[in-house]
Amino acid sequence: SGWPHVGGSSCFCVLMPMVALSVADLQGEWVASRGEAVEVTGSELRINGIQVPGGLLLNDDGKVIGFGIYKLYTDDLSVDIEWRAGPQELSWRRGAQGEVSKKVRDITDMLTDLSDPDSEKVAVTRMNVLLDRWRVGLEYIRSCDIVPDATNRAQTGLSIHHVHYIASQIAEHGFKSRRRGLCTSDGAHDVPVLVMERRGSEMGSRALAKWSATVKETDLPNFVDPRSFYCSLGNGHFSQALNLFRARGSSLFSAQQFVPDKDAALVEALQDGVQSLVLSSEMPATDRKFVSDMLNKAHGRPWVVQPNGRVSVQEAAVGGGDGQFVALSKVLDAEELSCLVRSKLGLDKVSFISKL
Repeated sequence: SGWPHVGGSSCFCVLMPMVALSVADLQGEWVASRGEAVEVTGSELRINGIQVPGGLLLNDDGKVIGFGIYKLYTDDLSVDIEWRAGPQELSWRRGAQGEVSKKVRDITDMLTDLSDPDSEKVAVTRMNVLLDRWRVGLEYIRSCDIVPDATNRAQTGLSIHHVHYIASQIAEHGFKSRRRGLCTSDGAHDVPVLVMERRGSEMGSRALAKWSATVKETDLPNFVDPRSFYCSLGNGHFSQALNLFRARGSSLFSAQQFVPDKDAALVEALQDGVQSLVLSSEMPATDRKFVSDMLNKAHGRPWVVQPNGRVSVQEAAVGGGDGQFVALSKVLDAEELSCLVRSKLGLDKVSFISKL
């Protein structure tokens, strides 16, 4: 009929028009509405220089109908090309001369700028000095009391796609609990690095304002009490993924509801909290930004926060597959990270269920 049924028995259904464009119409360079650099060659697709598995999705007539989890929403070439995936919207515009190539160079330089060992040791030493200086202690903190710090991830905030991706991984593979003896090599989470905060402080007010805007834009659950809370410098996506289970929310990528009941380790983490390194609210913005940058930008290697609060860097460089995904997920900002997750979901063949 030209109007396919999208959805499942456990969610609302949406009817979307079946629109298509010829492959030739999309050739060349584009800039996405979130700033990503897009390159189309034949049916191959690269975003920020990273090849998207599966490339452009074609129908039986060889015309483009989508990519990744996105479906083409408009075939009018006189305006920006619009793509949709449930509540997520994305548009492409033609890039200015040299705009796309510069974006790709910048992101490539960032990902291949491997520091020499001496510089890396200096960075780790400085971070340990700062963590020791502002350290309050190791405490069990519940995810409902955590929001991202205003300095975290280059001030771009969280990627909703990455939050849902982490929650999906927990649902599929179970919660890997440090409290129950697992470590990073077993797939356990890093130790969250948090700053004690309150609404009346300058940094606390900034974090709350930014978090409030994020909640409105993404519909992520919000449990925080503004009178007293914690700001994450690292592992912020993990904390908000736990909150999806706390709220029994539904996945962006399927009809799955995040239900913690059958995972004892997950229920324990939600009820009792996760052991976290807590830092003083007196920690200045410059020190917070340095620590958050170091935790998020692994220079191709994962930073590991040990249970005693010390920081180390794995000696082995991260390889392909999931290792490359982890490395990239640390270095990208929120918009670029959403792009990476969509690419990863294409690789994992996770389907998107459109919902109202």
